[in-house]
Amino acid sequence: MKIFGFDFSNLSYSAQENLKHNRRVMKTLERSVENGFSKDGFIENQNRLGCIRYSARDFAYCGCGCIAYWNILFSRGKRIGIPRLASEMEKGCFFRGVFGTNAFFLKRFMEKKGEKVDVDISPEDILQNGAKEAIVMYYKKPRIAHYVAFTFVDTDENGKRLYRFYNVGGRLMRKFGEGNPVIMTLEDYIEQTKYNFAIYYKLG
Repeated sequence: MKIFGFDFSNLSYSAQENLKHNRRVMKTLERSVENGFSKDGFIENQNRLGCIRYSARDFAYCGCGCIAYWNILFSRGKRIGIPRLASEMEKGCFFRGVFGTNAFFLKRFMEKKGEKVDVDISPEDILQNGAKEAIVMYYKKPRIAHYVAFTFVDTDENGKRLYRFYNVGGRLMRKFGEGNPVIMTLEDYIEQTKYNFAIYYKLG
């Protein structure tokens, strides 16, 4: 059954079966650009990871929230298993994944993991206080919502902070080349993405 373009059919799933399935998949899945990873190991194209079950859906459909946090952990050198993190985070899927990962759940989840998380609807705090890593959940008309992680890389010749953005999707991924790092200022990312509304989760 579809309502406003969202598919509410087949919402049943087993958390145990999802975990078993994902562990089997990850044992044999090559972490390559063709399978959604960057050359240095980050998840950069969730659309190629429909093989990973996530709640009643999969990573390709609604895994961006889990992927964003996994990429943050990976950037710190923490090699947490994708099946394990997906199993923990799928409890926070809204309507079992139809609307992705609940924005309120994501904050609580990261805090339970020991993160210090500040939430804002403006990027100004991130820019002024020099955050080194953050996640942005943005909404873009007509009905696109997406989580993207970003980490500080360097400053440009004008002294502006450059960030690496992970799993950006769409036009930006094609512009930089699939699997290649997307590095730009936060202002440029906002301009390029042209989203209508955003929530920023500043970590650390």
